Amino acid sequence: MDAFALLSRGGTQFDKRRFNKEVNLFSGHKKHAETVASTSHTTDEFPEELDFFKYAESGVLGTKGEGAANGKSRAADSERTVGVERQSQGSGWEGSAKRGTKRKRSLEPERTITSARRVRCTGESVPTPIHSFVSLQDRYGLAPELRKNIAEKGYLTPTDVQTQCIPVLLEKRDLAAIAPTGSGKTLAYLLPVFCLLGAPGRSGASEKQAGARALIVSPTRELAMQIHNEALKLAKGRKWKVVVLNKATGNALRDKAARKKVDLLITTPLSLVSALDEGILNLDNIRHLILDEADRLLEEGFLKQIEAILAACSYPEIQKAVFSATLPAAVEAIANTFLRRPIRVIVGVKDSATDTIHQELLFCGSEIGKLQALRNLVVEGIQPPVLIFVQSIERAQELFHELLYDGLNVDVVHSERTKAQREDAVRRFRKGEVWVLIATELMARGMDFKGVNLVVNYDFPQTVQSYIHRIGRTGRAGRQGKAVTYFTKEDAPYVKSVANVLKASGQDVPQYMLDLPKPSKLKKRELKRHPIERKDIARAAGAGVGRNLANKKRDMICASKRRKTEPAGDKGGKGDSVVRRQVVLTEDE
Repeated sequence: MDAFALLSRGGTQFDKRRFNKEVNLFSGHKKHAETVASTSHTTDEFPEELDFFKYAESGVLGTKGEGAANGKSRAADSERTVGVERQSQGSGWEGSAKRGTKRKRSLEPERTITSARRVRCTGESVPTPIHSFVSLQDRYGLAPELRKNIAEKGYLTPTDVQTQCIPVLLEKRDLAAIAPTGSGKTLAYLLPVFCLLGAPGRSGASEKQAGARALIVSPTRELAMQIHNEALKLAKGRKWKVVVLNKATGNALRDKAARKKVDLLITTPLSLVSALDEGILNLDNIRHLILDEADRLLEEGFLKQIEAILAACSYPEIQKAVFSATLPAAVEAIANTFLRRPIRVIVGVKDSATDTIHQELLFCGSEIGKLQALRNLVVEGIQPPVLIFVQSIERAQELFHELLYDGLNVDVVHSERTKAQREDAVRRFRKGEVWVLIATELMARGMDFKGVNLVVNYDFPQTVQSYIHRIGRTGRAGRQGKAVTYFTKEDAPYVKSVANVLKASGQDVPQYMLDLPKPSKLKKRELKRHPIERKDIARAAGAGVGRNLANKKRDMICASKRRKTEPAGDKGGKGDSVVRRQVVLTEDE
């Protein structure tokens, strides 16, 4: 993909004239952004004004030590950036004036929403919920540093899932938590884990205290890194050793003395099982085990690895907890086989989307209609940042090519890109350098993009759980968002399942969708294993009036490069694919 972008620079550029309104959001207040950036401490020298995703660690609170007078000055500045501020109120973006002064993040919208939700708990001797973080200090002996870090992050009132899950975990009970996306599940398990860890383990500590005592498992590296970043913020001032397991840290942990210094280990299943097989780690001292996005971890593909991890955790009184936005009955039954007397916490309606997302199902007829619907959406005006989900790597590449030549500021992430490339794409998306990000299921789970205004399901999701996780990238933490899902004639047998999710979330659903026949379990299982075969996006683009000049230029560039770079005996492949494969091989070498 990088090779393709490099080759296309001569003939394809971001169309600033066409997207003038959106460009002004970024460049129209450059001087004010520079002023704000010069007086704040943000990461990567990124101005707080455009820090829509709270990318900077201090962006939530602003500069320390600012008083009320400075707050009035920043309020005056907000009048000059009223364009950005008004749009942020309606779309979920964070306005520049709201981050200017040191303040606590307003949770009024969250309280309004959470008060209307139901929190249902089942189990033996369910602990009393908390209503504020202050009460944890007296009730459970929360460390002052943790209390300070919570306050500095701007959290005043716990969310619904936090009110019930935090006391359950602090009382060392096993837990199965099901809560909507963006409801604060990460803090709901990180805070109790750090509270129960006590003093940081060091080489001089006793054998019982030294070494990793808490383990968090997530299905993707991107989510593991996100959890790691949140854990570092929460552990500030306590000198806990928090480690994400990868090749570099795995080599470091071969040293027994280094292993004893680790307090919290965050990993994906494959990395951990590989480390166990090589003898790099042992999990004998793990006291707290958290499975994040448990519905994915306990499905076919990860289940054997999770079973191996559970078998390696031999501490007799280990505490286990599973967290997810969706937890099908079959997966929950698997979880109950290793949870001991668990407490079950459900926020809202099980397997439903949050009510802060406006959801829409749009019939497009065919693949040609889907591409035209997306282009119509762009013409009508999209407010970045936007996430677009497709079902495969090939389709992600094809859609990226089409939108790139339509003049959009777009990038793509999928599993064939290197770790560095994926992290760079996500970083630039968070910072506002990329406005439209095309993704496969890789980005559908757990990734916290607080500022995403629109999610487009270009390809119909294969399961209800996938749909809920996809659209959960918008409408997070009480903000408003929008999700549009395209479907064609081939998707019609599965529409009713998603339509029921819309109905459960309080959305208006056409009656004909609700009257559609319910897909059988066999059909659902087949769709999950084998996605619908769809017409190539590039072919659909060329099936209408004809390919535009940009597409023709792309073909000419790729054909020219193929003649120069195609190895002997590898004829007939697509030019851009050949170039991409060679670049990847070079990087690996």
